[in-house]
Amino acid sequence: MNDREGTTGEIPITPTQTRIVEVIEGMRDEIVNTLSEIVKIRSISPKFPGVVYEEFLGNEGDVSRYLGKIYQEAGADPDYWEVEPQRTNVAAVYRGAGGGKSLIYNGHVDVVPPGQAEDWRSGDPFSGRIDTDRVWGRGTSDMKAGLVAQAYALAALGRLGIRLKGDLILEATVGEETMDHEAGVSSAIERGYRADAAVVSEPSGPDTLAISPLSSGMLWCDITVVGKRTHAAMRGQSIHAGGGGPDIGVNAIDKGVMIFEAIRRLEQEWVFTKTHPEFNAGHFSLLPGAIIGGTKGANAQIPFMLADYLTIDYVVWYPPNEDPEAVKAEIEAHLEAFSQTDTWLRDNPPVVNWKQNWRANNPGLAAENITRALERAHELAAVGTEFAGPASVNGFCAVYDATFLTESGIPAISYGPGDVRMAHADDEYALIEELITATKAFALLAVDWCELAEPSV
Repeated sequence: MNDREGTTGEIPITPTQTRIVEVIEGMRDEIVNTLSEIVKIRSISPKFPGVVYEEFLGNEGDVSRYLGKIYQEAGADPDYWEVEPQRTNVAAVYRGAGGGKSLIYNGHVDVVPPGQAEDWRSGDPFSGRIDTDRVWGRGTSDMKAGLVAQAYALAALGRLGIRLKGDLILEATVGEETMDHEAGVSSAIERGYRADAAVVSEPSGPDTLAISPLSSGMLWCDITVVGKRTHAAMRGQSIHAGGGGPDIGVNAIDKGVMIFEAIRRLEQEWVFTKTHPEFNAGHFSLLPGAIIGGTKGANAQIPFMLADYLTIDYVVWYPPNEDPEAVKAEIEAHLEAFSQTDTWLRDNPPVVNWKQNWRANNPGLAAENITRALERAHELAAVGTEFAGPASVNGFCAVYDATFLTESGIPAISYGPGDVRMAHADDEYALIEELITATKAFALLAVDWCELAEPSV
C-alpha cells in the first residue's frame, strides 16, 4: 500500500501519520500514568545548594532506568553510564536502515527542590496527582512531561513496526539544574552519541507549545560592598549632617541598597539597549536573587552593629548575539561610574565576583531545517486541539542543555510540553493535552526527519 496523503482539515496527512496519531491517542492513559509515576520519584539534583547530597543520590538514576525500560520495549537497547557514582544517564538508539538523517531527543531527569510542602495547595509536591486536564508535581513541566513525550513517541514507532532510515537517539541525562553538564549531556556526546540535529524537550512556550531555536545567555555573579563596623547607637552619627560620617562608621547595607538601585537603573536601560527579535521586550534583565549581609563572624545575625558587608547574588540574562565578556565589562563600568558619586564607594568600590556563564544556545542557520520540520510535525499533531495552527517560533527564555549539543556541532533546538512559569514554582503541573500533542509531534518529526525505510505501515 502506498503512503499517499489524505487530509486532516486543510493539512495533508499520510496513512502512516494517521496511524501514529491514532496509536498515541490509544496510549493516552499509559502516557499520563507514566508521567505521574516518574514525578513520584524524588529526583532532586543532589548537588543543588542546600540539599543533603546523600539523601537524593541515586534518584536521578531511578528515572533513567524507568525510561530505559520504555526505550527497550520499543526496540532500542538502553545504555546506562555514570560520570559520578549513582548519577545514572541513559541513552538508546532506535537503529535506522541507513540513508537517512539522524536525530537526538534529549531531556534531563533531575529536578529542583520543591520548597516548603505546605506552600503547595495541590498537595504533596511529589504526588503525581492526575486531575481531569493535568498532572501535578515537581518536575512535571521541568521536564518530565517532555521526557515522557519523547519516550512514548519512540514507543509508538516501535508498536507500529515503523522502520526509519536514520537513527533516532533517546537521551535522559543528569545535572542540568545545577549546570553540571559534564556529568550529563556532555558525557553523552563524549560517549559518541551524535546526530544531524537534536531536540531538547524543555517547556518552550514559555506558556504553551512552541519551538525555540535559540536561547538567552546567563551569567551568575555576586557583588559585595563593605562597610565600617561600629555600635548600632552610632547610626545617627554616621549618616546625618554634623555627625562623624565615615570616621564613625558606615553601614554596608545602606551602601548595598545604593548599588541595588544603580543596577536597577541599568536594568531599565537594557529594555532599550538589549533587544532581540526572538525575545519579548525587557527579557534581558539583572535579577537580584539572593542577599546576605551583616557583620562577619559570630555576630553575623545580630543587628546591634553597623553591618560591615553586604553581598547580592545576581542572575544576568543577556542576548544570544552578545559577547558575555562585553556584558561583564558593561556592568563593571556602570558600577565604577556610579561609585564615583559616593565618597565611601569611591574609596571602597564594590567587588564583582563572576561565578558562572551558561552560554546562549545559538545554532543559527544550522538549525533551520530541523525547525521547519518540527513546525510541520507540530501543526499536524495539534489538529483539533487548543494548540492547533502554526507553532510559535521564539527564543527560549532560560538556559538549557541544547547549548552543549550545539557547541559540539549538533544543531539543537527545543520543543516540549509544560509551562516555564510553573518550573521551579509551587503547584507545578503539566497539561495532559499538551503532553499528548507533544508526543504526537515527536513521533511525526522522527518519521519526517529520519524518513521511512518502507513506504507504508
